[in-house]
Amino acid sequence: MIIKQLVLENIRSHESTEIEFAEGKTLIRGDIGSGKSSIMMSIEAALFGKKLKELIRKGKESGKIELTFEIKDENMNLKKYSVIRKLSTSTQKGGEIIYHSEGNKKEFSADELSIEVTRILNINETAKAQEIFQAFVLAKQNELKKLIEGSKKSDVDERTTIIMRAFEMEAYKFAIDNTVRLNQRIKNVTIGKKGEIKKLNEIEKSIQEKNYKIKKMKNDLETIKSSRIKKENTYNSKKDEYDKIKEERTKISVINSLIKSKEREINEKKEDILNNDKKRNIKKDKLVKSGKTIEQIRKGIENLVPLDGLRNKEDRLNNQITHLKMDMNRKGDDAKRYEEIQKDGKCSTCGREISNSSGYDELISTVNMEKNDIEKEIIKINKEKNAVRETIEENQKNKDLKRDVEEINDIDETNKKLDEKIQGLINEINEQKVKLNELPDENKLKLVEDEKNIAEKEFHNENNRLTIIDRDLQNEMNNLNEMNLELEKLKQTKLDINKLDDINEWLNKYFINTVQLIEDHVIHTINYKFNELFKEWFELLVEDTSKTVRVDEKFTPIIEQNEFEQTFEWLSGGEKAGIALAYRLALNSLIRQQPIGFRPELLMLDEPTDGFSKEQLTKVSNILSDIENKQVIIVSHNQEFTKLDQIISVTKENDISRIQTHSYGD
Repeated sequence: MIIKQLVLENIRSHESTEIEFAEGKTLIRGDIGSGKSSIMMSIEAALFGKKLKELIRKGKESGKIELTFEIKDENMNLKKYSVIRKLSTSTQKGGEIIYHSEGNKKEFSADELSIEVTRILNINETAKAQEIFQAFVLAKQNELKKLIEGSKKSDVDERTTIIMRAFEMEAYKFAIDNTVRLNQRIKNVTIGKKGEIKKLNEIEKSIQEKNYKIKKMKNDLETIKSSRIKKENTYNSKKDEYDKIKEERTKISVINSLIKSKEREINEKKEDILNNDKKRNIKKDKLVKSGKTIEQIRKGIENLVPLDGLRNKEDRLNNQITHLKMDMNRKGDDAKRYEEIQKDGKCSTCGREISNSSGYDELISTVNMEKNDIEKEIIKINKEKNAVRETIEENQKNKDLKRDVEEINDIDETNKKLDEKIQGLINEINEQKVKLNELPDENKLKLVEDEKNIAEKEFHNENNRLTIIDRDLQNEMNNLNEMNLELEKLKQTKLDINKLDDINEWLNKYFINTVQLIEDHVIHTINYKFNELFKEWFELLVEDTSKTVRVDEKFTPIIEQNEFEQTFEWLSGGEKAGIALAYRLALNSLIRQQPIGFRPELLMLDEPTDGFSKEQLTKVSNILSDIENKQVIIVSHNQEFTKLDQIISVTKENDISRIQTHSYGD
């Protein structure tokens, strides 16, 4: 853990303070009461959230502490965090953490924030996290000796507990306690399981009886299956016979419908013959009225002049008559005009006077003669035209009579065909009646239906018997399966009991003893390493070579002089300070050697030289300056410290602390 920055707002004498921390050795110096220790207290408060209200500046209702630090996670990846605590005199406020490496921020309640910080610091003991931090990282003013003072059992237990929890030694005790509890649970489970397997022999006997019963039921089932097949075949045979007869019986209605249809068709054709005879009689009456025989009609038609020629001749005569009438009218007009000229004595056209009108009598006579000749010619042509018309009409009558004759012949032919069809339909009806007589009667159908119903009932009864036995057999087999499963379960339970007994024996005889041996070995190793470090720091800090130190198995410091033990209370102030500082430095050096878990690179010392004589100050200051931690923060009002990387000067004016940061030697 390396502290990068601390921001304070309204924290004791710090109204608004921002400190950037460097790696290496940092000295926070200033006069007594200038606000140096408030910086250390704020760092601790930001991490663990204790006694926050006491830090709020007098006269203010709120404050804020923001601590930014870097630390390696369990995968040795360097992560950066900012912990922000919001302080209030009235209520307990929470805060937030900025996860710089992940690029996000999260808010927490006050308690949740402390738990999350403990997790980030890799301290597994949340309840004792602050005590562990104080023992291994932060030595506050006047508290260096606190950890090693006191020889009462409670003092020793507390010191040992803090050290053991820091090194996660509680895990061994936890493992042993859990093993003891597991041992007892195994015993309880075994007792219950032994009660379960008492019915093992009873179940085995029941399974034998069940197997015998199932075997008999299977034999009965096969017998019924064979009987069922026979009855099913009988039923299917009777059903097929019944269906066949029923299908044949359905043909009766079809044949009857067909006969009726053909009878209707015969009646329709007879009706057609009657209608045709009526038409034939009408045509024959027409021939009788004409007075001609059929032979005469045929001969007259053979001698006919083509109608087209006659009609052309008639048209030509009509045209001649028309032209003659026009000539006759013109002649009449000429005679009329001559008579008017003769009468008037002048020309009606030019008005010229006529002196002699005798010539007009001849003209009038000539015109009238020509008119009469034309009139005679018209009469002659009309006679010829009338003769042509009569011939045309006669030809038309002969044609109509011929058509009637042909229609009579067609009617006779049609009626002949109708008679033939009627006879064919009569023959078909007779054939269908023969087939109808060959079909089974109603009594045969009823007899076969009764036989089918009996066979069906017997088949269903046998099928029901088969279903019931099959169902009962399945139930018995299911019961057998359940009993076999229970048997296997009980056998497995018996094996489990043996395994549990083996496990119990192994836990009691080997595991617990092994864990205790490992715990003793680890504690001995920690104790040994700590002892060596403690001696090393003691020899550096205390000049009296007649005195030696060591720790016992409870990590209680033992001071000896000339092989005689001395109590801590009878030591001088400088010796007490040296031993206390040596103990803290040894703890910090040892915790940093852990491969996992809480292994801080930070060491914070608040007035660590307090109690040393003036002669010891320079030596102690040089020793502290040579500490190998990546970051050491020392609070002191003494000026003897050298080999520093950063100096933070704290001054106080008008009850407000001011900060000035500079490198050593500036």
